[in-house]
Amino acid sequence: MKMPSKIFAVSIAFTLAASAQDTLYMSVLSSHAYRIGAQDNPIVGLFGSADGGNSWHHEGWINYIRVFYTEAASDGTLWSACGNGVLRSTDAGASWKITTGWQITEALKVRADNSDPSVVYAATAYGIFKTTDHGATWKKKSRGLPGRFTADVIIDEQNHAHLFAATEEGVYVSRDAGGHWMLCGLKGKGIRMLLQEQNNPQTLWAGTEDDGLLKSENDGATWKPMNNGLSAKTVYALASNPSDSRLLFAGTHGGGVFRSRDGGEHWTQQNNGLTNLVVHALLVLPSHPQSVFAGTLNGGLFRSDDEGNSWKFVCQPEAQVWGLSVR
Repeated sequence: MKMPSKIFAVSIAFTLAASAQDTLYMSVLSSHAYRIGAQDNPIVGLFGSADGGNSWHHEGWINYIRVFYTEAASDGTLWSACGNGVLRSTDAGASWKITTGWQITEALKVRADNSDPSVVYAATAYGIFKTTDHGATWKKKSRGLPGRFTADVIIDEQNHAHLFAATEEGVYVSRDAGGHWMLCGLKGKGIRMLLQEQNNPQTLWAGTEDDGLLKSENDGATWKPMNNGLSAKTVYALASNPSDSRLLFAGTHGGGVFRSRDGGEHWTQQNNGLTNLVVHALLVLPSHPQSVFAGTLNGGLFRSDDEGNSWKFVCQPEAQVWGLSVR
């Protein structure tokens, strides 16, 4: 059974340039094994890996914060979208500070502007918020959006004043850094995730609730469905191979992982060894593109080292892994 659209977030892995120093981040919202008053409750929150996902360590702050997604800014600052707002770390996760007040909760996704790391956007259950002073103050930027709930926001890498937002009523665009929003396309569709292709910035992808994947090759002006072979039509995550943009992985509700080798024209289900088929997060490892990570709902983290042909369990049994990112 799908989760109510108003209370879940989706994740998308942005694969950066290959580096031997890849640092991975895993955001663990909660665990099915959690019991009030028990001594053996699992640790949740943010985990990091400096060895390509072979080992993970807890980032050292309060265990029971609900973490949806974490992103590293170009200056090394870590930003976490959490149930109680947006948190910031300037010391690689050793300490954290909440930057938002009671007005901003249920932050589902956070995006830092690579051209100016003091500028950060947060997609929340109550709209889009923005800081231009490294989190000292936040302002709501939702004028023109059809409702409050936004699952995702992305910054156009060609023009950083150009934004796209995933809403319950389609994809919305802002051309003035969030000052105003207007419908871009897919009116009436519940959008769960957005991706801009790195090598083809005019190409956008949208994952939906019940309508599968849609693609635009003209900056959102027109969209077409890309669902040939995609039998599960609720898409939470999409990741691309950094060395081959035609190799894509889609994470779905109930269908597990699907793979396309032809830019999304055709999809095949790739679930050998994947024991949980509700996939919230996907990440292709930049320094080793054959390796793919899948975060599941109440099934923990899985890894494939053969481009999705087979999967093995990694860690976090019974946990909700809602976010995977890399820097």
